Amino acid sequence: MSNTHNYSIVNVFAESPWGGNPLAIVPNADALDSETMQRIARQFNLSETVFVCSADPDSAHAARLRIFTPDHEMPFAGHPTIGASSWLHQHLNLPDTFTLQTNAKTVRIEHHDGVYRLAISGYASQNCSFSNEHLAAALNLQANDFAAPARWMNSGTWQLIVPLNSVAAVNQAQPNLAALLDPHVDAAHLNIYLWHEANNEVTSRYFFNIDNAVLEDPGTGSACCNLGAWAHETGLAPLNWHITQAAAIDRPNHLYLNVDAAGEIQVGGRVMPSATGQLTLP
Repeated sequence: MSNTHNYSIVNVFAESPWGGNPLAIVPNADALDSETMQRIARQFNLSETVFVCSADPDSAHAARLRIFTPDHEMPFAGHPTIGASSWLHQHLNLPDTFTLQTNAKTVRIEHHDGVYRLAISGYASQNCSFSNEHLAAALNLQANDFAAPARWMNSGTWQLIVPLNSVAAVNQAQPNLAALLDPHVDAAHLNIYLWHEANNEVTSRYFFNIDNAVLEDPGTGSACCNLGAWAHETGLAPLNWHITQAAAIDRPNHLYLNVDAAGEIQVGGRVMPSATGQLTLP
């Protein structure tokens, strides 16, 4: 006997039609087990699907989020958190400030004038064991394209943050992710964020792998959080940066990064609805 379950598709970090990063939102997901969630995420085959569950009893959080790529669950991701925040704010008539639970940490959400911002604190970091020459070969770049040493950052999930010295280098990169597996870092999945900043404007791209295929993500809030962590660790905070991601693949995303001197990281963007429907479950 089958049953149906509602879902929504939204574009996160979108400021124009067909821009942003598509996200599937499955609300009221308490009755779904992990295997079913994973199968649903594989069915949507988007970079991530977020399942909105009830928060822990006696907590003041609005909801608990579980986030899946087509092949694994993630402890934290930015664009599902922002997208789910927009859905919850509109459908549950929430105040403009509320909190959510993820598997990695509690996230504070703030809404103002159509922009949803997540706020987190705390991060870990680790040196990258690769030389610039090795990184350059793995990214189809030159050794002098790097603006500073690449570094592993984790403000919710591990990602390799790679500062480059030009927009041209960001756009030229063609990663061979297999050459970037770092045995010194306990990262379950390899994710790499390439970026260049000038006058508070950041151009970025983000790559990850699924089933040995290298994919490019249009808009990545968790990597933007890790960029904020990198900037705080290197003494650049406080800062306010505007990030444009994935313009190179004609899917422009716009993210807003704020980091204060104490290390609180805020990442925000707008959310545009795209579609609604019903899943038929066995």
